[in-house]
Amino acid sequence: MRHLNVILSLALAGPAWASGLDGPLVGTPVSGPLTTDAAATWHNPAVLARLQRPSALFGGALVLAHIGYTRDRRGSYQRPDEFHIQAPVDPAALDPSLSGEADPVAATGVAPLADGFFAMPLPGGGGVGLGVHTPYAAPVAYDDPQGAQRFALQEAFILMPHVTLGVGWRVHERVQVGFGGSLIVGVANFKTVQDFAALDEFGRALAGPPASQPNSFGADAPTEVRQLDVLARPVSITDATATNLTFHGGVAVQATDDLNVALTYHHGAELVFDGDFALDMSDDFFTQDLSPVGLAYPALITGDARLALVLPKRIEAAARWDATPAWAVEGRVEYVTWSDLKALTVALKSPQLAQPTFGLPDVSRADLPRRWQDAIHLSALAHGQIAPGRLTVGLGYQSPASPDATVDAASPDGHRMSLQGALDMPLSDAWSVVAHGTLQFILPRTVTDSDYDLGNGTYQMVVAGAGAHLKVAFGGAE
Repeated sequence: MRHLNVILSLALAGPAWASGLDGPLVGTPVSGPLTTDAAATWHNPAVLARLQRPSALFGGALVLAHIGYTRDRRGSYQRPDEFHIQAPVDPAALDPSLSGEADPVAATGVAPLADGFFAMPLPGGGGVGLGVHTPYAAPVAYDDPQGAQRFALQEAFILMPHVTLGVGWRVHERVQVGFGGSLIVGVANFKTVQDFAALDEFGRALAGPPASQPNSFGADAPTEVRQLDVLARPVSITDATATNLTFHGGVAVQATDDLNVALTYHHGAELVFDGDFALDMSDDFFTQDLSPVGLAYPALITGDARLALVLPKRIEAAARWDATPAWAVEGRVEYVTWSDLKALTVALKSPQLAQPTFGLPDVSRADLPRRWQDAIHLSALAHGQIAPGRLTVGLGYQSPASPDATVDAASPDGHRMSLQGALDMPLSDAWSVVAHGTLQFILPRTVTDSDYDLGNGTYQMVVAGAGAHLKVAFGGAE
């Protein structure tokens, strides 16, 4: 039983993080490594050195995310109220209705997002900018909390606003460099149901003395012993917050009169969230049945939780060709190191965790390994003058960060396509409004070889956003 505290940590380390965090837009679809607007503070501070006068960009968007998931159970499962813990299981205890496709579930989340940037030129050919924005967000709540996805995720809310300062300066008449830093403030909540039968430590603890109950539990447990009501324990982390600093930099080069290129780097950061946890242990198995051997947990364990995760590094290259004074084409390529997130690290602290008979302390720590992979983002944009405004349209592609082996309803990633558009309409010499919209969707993804039968099934995801920004060029049009 010496491992039970580690089990409780693992129970809270649900995979509530994924590249779906990449949904929101910073600035407008036009904003990017080569765009001379105040949002360059984040995208590429080198471009701030191209500003001719103070400028601002502020506005927001309403982002709608929809996830659809139909689980395909490819194994055999006991009736949930059975409790056979060692395979093979008597066929009479198996439930044929728990094999094959489950009822589909869906999650729809709406998030209003806003950002604002101010930038100004500096004497000697430089520029400085300050902004508040949210490059990472993920609101998810499945319509059926007890649906087939519950062992991966029931609901999650993750928001990571940044306060960013950037400085750029001109090192040559055609070359600018820049550097920036951000304060990240993270907020997170999530709920899931942990299947204790899937935990190696739980299986070993139960098999050893003094309980001495042989079992087939563990990460590779057969489906016959998984997802039993007794071992399906609701868990949550709430009111978790984190802060950290990160940095980014870039270079912009006017290679010819018609060709501009840029290269940027965003460093990422480790975020350590501190919040509250609650683990529902209200089953006699945990509260009474093991008391004769000296172990009994309260029906509800609460305390402090600490969850650590890593935001990825990003390297982006961009090129824009001004074909005519009115028309231009632009390409962007970004490499995102989602493989930096090798594990989710969780620490729990509560007096209710302590089991003196077994020498178990009130603090528990554990790592949950992840096997995400790096992603490539590609986009192509066309910019054109359409009197009296300027139109931008774009197409994009993002490769998945979650492989088939570990994808599940908490990380419903896939090959993602995107469409975006923006219309910049002048209101005066100094003011203009940019109306914009984005649409991202994954190609329908069917998984049949998940490491855990939990991840098999068909996934769909759509992220759409619409909004507007005001641009201001103080002292006249930029």
